[in-house]
Amino acid sequence: MRSVDLFEKLASSTWQRIFHAKQHKVSQGEETITDLNLLEISMAKCPEVTIIKTDSKRIESCQGTDWEWWIGNSRIGYLRYAVQAKKIDTKFTNYKSLGHKVDSEQQIDILERYSRSNRAIPLYCFYNYSEYTNLTPYWHCNLPLDTMQLGCTVTPLKNVQKALQQRGKRTFDFLHNLYDTKPWRCLVYCPSLLQVYASRTAIHTSWGFGDVFVYPRLPENLSDAIETNSTFRLFNDLSNRFYSSDDEFYREGNYPKRILVADYLGENF
Repeated sequence: MRSVDLFEKLASSTWQRIFHAKQHKVSQGEETITDLNLLEISMAKCPEVTIIKTDSKRIESCQGTDWEWWIGNSRIGYLRYAVQAKKIDTKFTNYKSLGHKVDSEQQIDILERYSRSNRAIPLYCFYNYSEYTNLTPYWHCNLPLDTMQLGCTVTPLKNVQKALQQRGKRTFDFLHNLYDTKPWRCLVYCPSLLQVYASRTAIHTSWGFGDVFVYPRLPENLSDAIETNSTFRLFNDLSNRFYSSDDEFYREGNYPKRILVADYLGENF
């Protein structure tokens, strides 16, 4: 199984899970769906996708993230994403927790600061199901429409900022009408991302990231953890080259709760 196959499988299962939860009136939040996706990743034993779970206890108050993704390969380098997940409210087809606050601060502001300080791309990941009869307007992938691939979508932080600044825009309709909201499989498969890796900018592409930092390789300790399964040793001595401790919000030890490492396959599209 390739990384793109696994991402597709997870999107489909998320779409179906939210549908069944709606049918059976069972409540499931972002954390539950994320944990179920992590379980599926672990069970799939896909060599191209690895999850590192850390012992961090204070992630959200410090970073505003659910997890962090490193996607790339040894030839083109890696893009690093700081990711916040939100689940759709199927009754109103919106994201009620989009304006969530941590203490008195907007979660989105914490995520933006963490990403800027640590040279990561801030993303929102949406867990979706929709009963709309026509989903074509929300499909911004060059591949043919596959409804269930909208089960897991991603959008740049700037799009969520737009939604929060306008009344009544925290919706599936508004956020998925934006061209740079795409199925999450695109992060590991879309050939247009090659330009982002090569030029270190997404300004002239269909991706709304702006300038980005491309890491030439994975952090050494992260590579070691993948190879040796020594998770806790990895995060006891993380280098400040990868996790900033300059700001009071990023003290040593406030690293991501979960880290995903996935191969980018767009070169073989």
